[in-house]
Amino acid sequence: MGWISRLRAALGGGRFAGEKNRNAVLQDRWLQLSHPLFSGRAYCSPDQRWVIGCKVFDNESGNGRLILVNYESDTVEHELNSFAHPMGAAVSNRGTYIVVDAGRGSELEGSLVAIDHRGNELYRKCYHANIFNIGISDCGRYAAVQTANAMDADADLFEVLDIKFRRLVFSRQPVTGWPDQYTFEVDGTGELQAVGVLHKSLGQFFYSSHGEFRDQKAFQDARLGIGHYVAKISAARDLLQTTPTADNAIIALFAADEALQEGAEDRADWGALAHRIRGESYELLGQLPEAMAAFEQALRLNPKVDTQNSASSLRKKLDTNKLA
Repeated sequence: MGWISRLRAALGGGRFAGEKNRNAVLQDRWLQLSHPLFSGRAYCSPDQRWVIGCKVFDNESGNGRLILVNYESDTVEHELNSFAHPMGAAVSNRGTYIVVDAGRGSELEGSLVAIDHRGNELYRKCYHANIFNIGISDCGRYAAVQTANAMDADADLFEVLDIKFRRLVFSRQPVTGWPDQYTFEVDGTGELQAVGVLHKSLGQFFYSSHGEFRDQKAFQDARLGIGHYVAKISAARDLLQTTPTADNAIIALFAADEALQEGAEDRADWGALAHRIRGESYELLGQLPEAMAAFEQALRLNPKVDTQNSASSLRKKLDTNKLA
């Protein structure tokens, strides 16, 4: 709990003494300043000492506007108007922060820029894709970046950057999709040991400092067990593709049935995919009539689902069994 939260908790959640006379005020993830006059989206450090105010467009400069505030001392550290289109930020406990600048062009692009608490640029990396997610370590040395899908080599990347030494730590495709938060484990010398991705509905999973995903089984189990039906269907599909055994077919079948009960049946796309997984599972288990029924249901929901060959092959097997 940060110092602001502790004070408010001590006072029953209300404003603490003198807060109404502050220059900088946080309210509903929004930063408001009297001097200089400012109102914009707020991004707080984990200890709540530092706050970045971000305004996408400022009428006077034509650019966006960034203000770093030491909220504990109620002082403005610096203001920057050099970013064309600042779309988001993250700030560390040391006041070092990162900001995403989407630029002015119509093409997919984004720059991640790291800045120290004095306003000096430390590192910049440009991407030919939109930047979707970012995070910064508590110490301010490491940054996480995930790009969105695009027709470019920079699309759908998960990268970790070392701000101090201005270098790429690792780059790979993300395993878990878009997390809600990044965490960084460092040793006593500040060297990166692991990077965590936190999903509120699933849990936290870790990549090594070299980018290997360490928690494949835990992530798969979480998606199968407690995830949204989309996560369950995706996990069941991956399970059958990577290890198509009878035991995994039972697990995938159970996950697909749960997904259908939780709302996938009402969606032609996800419902069809769930029934396809049921068909593949039943086929692995040798229950061919049930597999045939599942494939036919998938085709009824979505004629474009890739089960036509499987259904045709099963019909031949069933006809052969009848003749025998």
